Amino acid sequence: MEPVVFLGLTIVYVSIHVLLSILVLRDAEKRGIENSVTWATIVVVFSGVGLVAYLIRRTMPESEAKDSEDAGFLLPEKEHSDDSSHTDE
Repeated sequence: MEPVVFLGLTIVYVSIHVLLSILVLRDAEKRGIENSVTWATIVVVFSGVGLVAYLIRRTMPESEAKDSEDAGFLLPEKEHSDDSSHTDE
């Protein structure tokens, strides 16, 4: 492949990614989604996979996206006992 063709394809490839990230950034800001810059960065880095992830995220209701308590699993909490009958020997 000639260097000019390779350079042209590289410019087109990068331009598409930058354009997609700008569109995601504007859409996220318009919808009031927090971390809009992070989503734009994800689209640039991960290309189509990042765009699909953003499209899935933007269709979620805002309450579902923010609630981390409904994550599907709960982390066990440590229980501290004040049992003074335990002695170190």
